[in-house]
Amino acid sequence: MASLFSGRVLIRNNSDQDELDTEAELSRRLENRLVLLFFGSGSCPQCQAFAPILRDFFVKLTDEFYVLRAAQLALVYVSQDPTEEQQDLFLKDMPKKWLFLPFGDDLRR
Repeated sequence: MASLFSGRVLIRNNSDQDELDTEAELSRRLENRLVLLFFGSGSCPQCQAFAPILRDFFVKLTDEFYVLRAAQLALVYVSQDPTEEQQDLFLKDMPKKWLFLPFGDDLRR
């Protein structure tokens, strides 16, 4: 699954929106992990209903408090939002460990 993002930039959902733009960074975050792809939109009622469930599931499987080997899961949000502002609004309540594609990336389509 990591090879899908080879040559691409993924962004961490943190306040600085750090870019993972080197093969080494992408590999470290995605190789030998279960990678979840979440295709969603903040304006979609089904996505809004599902996002809190997915967020809780992700937190429980990536937090050392809940599990012994927490680092084996990665999630990449693939936005279907019509604007970058809507994407950012949706992501602000999601875990900081989530990754996402830049809004202008053609892989989103």
